[in-house]
Amino acid sequence: MVGRRQIHQAIHSRMMKRNADDDVVQWDQIVRALVDELKHEVVSFYGNEGSDLEKQYPGFDYLNHKTRLRLSRWLWHRSFFKAIDYLGLSESEINSVVTWWGTLNERRAYEKRTGTVIRDTTGDDIPTWEEVQKINSERLAQENALRDHLLAYGMQQEEVENVLRETDYPSLEESIERTALQAQAIASYRQVRQLEPLFSVARE
Repeated sequence: MVGRRQIHQAIHSRMMKRNADDDVVQWDQIVRALVDELKHEVVSFYGNEGSDLEKQYPGFDYLNHKTRLRLSRWLWHRSFFKAIDYLGLSESEINSVVTWWGTLNERRAYEKRTGTVIRDTTGDDIPTWEEVQKINSERLAQENALRDHLLAYGMQQEEVENVLRETDYPSLEESIERTALQAQAIASYRQVRQLEPLFSVARE
């Protein structure tokens, strides 16, 4: 393993080779550009969500494939990742360099220094598998109850299925009330159509 200074010099040289017009840019300037991109990413990702501590120490893991894909939309990060891939750096070599604000190493250093564990709230709004199964089960029960009510109003099976496909299930009561009115309208229409021949005879 080469020294940390040699590693960042190698990365710097490779990045400037890909940006020949910017060969006067120093390593510290590159780091500042990377940090600025991380700050923009934090704002665009968290918005008003997440804890203040989590935003202050977001902990981007530069060894994580998903994190790299996410950060590659930023110009300097894209160039940085291309450089370390080209150089074939090991995980330990990358970690020895990636210590600036917003990185996982910086977060771990803070946690070790303060004895605080920063909880990642990214997935808090994502339901668990059990919750998804419960939601699907409740939806199926609503659908079956609504189907039974519509069939009881005299609607045909095909008509019922069409109604169910268009129902957003805000609540079972609202769905039943709305579709019951539709069923009554359809039934009235059918009665009128059945009486049309009689009206024709009467006119004659």
